[in-house]
Amino acid sequence: MHHQQAIEKLSKRLLVLLWAVLITTLALDSFMWVYGTLVESGDIVDVSFSYPVSLPLTPAKMLMGFPFAILPSLIYAAMIWQLIRLFRLYRDGRVFTLNNVNCLKKTANLMIASPFVGAISDLLLGAVLSIGEEELNTGLYFSDTGLTIFIIGLMVRAISHVMALAKDMKEEHELTI
Repeated sequence: MHHQQAIEKLSKRLLVLLWAVLITTLALDSFMWVYGTLVESGDIVDVSFSYPVSLPLTPAKMLMGFPFAILPSLIYAAMIWQLIRLFRLYRDGRVFTLNNVNCLKKTANLMIASPFVGAISDLLLGAVLSIGEEELNTGLYFSDTGLTIFIIGLMVRAISHVMALAKDMKEEHELTI
């Protein structure tokens, strides 16, 4: 029973941290996009692109580009949301359940999709920011961080399968006792 209480206590603390990360990530990324693209000085925020972009942007271009610029952050927010769901289950004493496995699978799938969503977002953002320009400035950018998240996503997916087996073993064990 002591281990269960330790898991619940740790989960409560992690939930506070995850909520803070979720809220600040979206707020800071939104601020950085708006401020970094509308203000000429890069003293506070420096926005960079994988293709040439003239800054500051017009308010219209800033607004048109915002959904594409924020899309990778929304994927990270969805990952954090799945972790919040998982640690809520842990906090409530539900460790080896189908819901836990589903949270892990969804987190893994988001991690695997993350670099591709980032690349597509970058491509679409370049197209939107090129509206009214003489040349289409766009490009694909894959980072080593994206590759790392992809590989970790594959590992988390494997862990979700292990958790599914553990859930089945727990259910079998409960039936035999």
